[in-house]
Amino acid sequence: MKVFVATSIIGVFAFDEKGTMVHYNLFPPRPELIAERLEKVKNGDLIPEEETLLNDLIKSGYKQVAWDKKIDFPGITCMYEPDNLGAKTLQRDFRRLALDLRWVESQQELNQLMTTVNIMLTKKELRKPKKDRILMHAVGVVDELDRTINTLSERMREWYGLYYPEATRLINTHDQLARIICEEGEREKIKHKNLEKYSKISAGMPFSDSDLKAVQEYSGTILQLSKAREYVAEYIRTESKDIMPNLAAVAGPLIACRLVALAGSMEKLAKMSSSTIQLLGAEKALFRHLRGEGRAPKFGVIFAHPSVQNAPRDERGKVARVLAAKLTMAARADFYTGKNISDQLLKDMKSKVDGERKRGIRKAEKTRNEREAGRGKALNRSRAGSMGHPVRHA
Repeated sequence: MKVFVATSIIGVFAFDEKGTMVHYNLFPPRPELIAERLEKVKNGDLIPEEETLLNDLIKSGYKQVAWDKKIDFPGITCMYEPDNLGAKTLQRDFRRLALDLRWVESQQELNQLMTTVNIMLTKKELRKPKKDRILMHAVGVVDELDRTINTLSERMREWYGLYYPEATRLINTHDQLARIICEEGEREKIKHKNLEKYSKISAGMPFSDSDLKAVQEYSGTILQLSKAREYVAEYIRTESKDIMPNLAAVAGPLIACRLVALAGSMEKLAKMSSSTIQLLGAEKALFRHLRGEGRAPKFGVIFAHPSVQNAPRDERGKVARVLAAKLTMAARADFYTGKNISDQLLKDMKSKVDGERKRGIRKAEKTRNEREAGRGKALNRSRAGSMGHPVRHA
């Protein structure tokens, strides 16, 4: 004989092939215990009430049980049927059963109990560690620090340029200039090989000690922000390799986290198509195109990827499409399987990118040859016309 087992907020029930309840085991009407049981059921674990019910079914002579769990139990054959008759019957009749079995006294009491249990389950879900959310905020901090450091550094260059314009012109990197200002400050004390010769002939105005101290404190603040930025970036690089090893390997840690942040979560990114991932970060350009105000974008944040940057301008769209396809596979592998297949993904991507590059080179050579052939025909026609011969047109 075969029965159908299902679990709900009130307990575990078994129904025969006609939908008649043959056995049941109720949960204690305490919200915290019910939430604990339902959490284990969601994870696929066997709870005590289900185990007791199975033993009762075995004693009653039942040989097969169909339910929504992939599990083996001695003495009875368990078949996996997620949407079985028992689940449909219990979903339809659980309120009536709760009242008939005196589990609650009224529908109002049942509603209140269900609300409390659902709140507890939601809180447990929120308390689960979700590292992708942490990395989303971390990469946002990096981007915000980049904008802030650039803005403050431009102001530092303008300020210190009044005193030593040659330094701001010859030192290109913000961090290096900030370090020179913070540690040395005065023109005569700077030992940089490109600046020593300008210390006595500088065109800058004189600064008092208080002026120099102020700009040095300001540059020191920029160095502290740069140090914080590097610390957060290193944290992202380390954590992303554990949380999303495939995505971090294919896209790079920072781009991978930016993609997750734009998608909303690892789960949402894994469910996206490759064409959507390709345009993440280019939403404004896409909507402008849809309004008929510009060309369609070919890439979003993945434009910063080395494979796209190093590709010829005419081939960047094709390379971005190849990259987006591999990023889709990487995100799904990270979220659904957790297996590290980054080596194979990188190998396949390199092969396809090289193929696109070779096709682009062949196409460019073909176009150049056709252009040269056209120029040769035009030259021959011009020569024939100048010698008085009739010109034959193809």
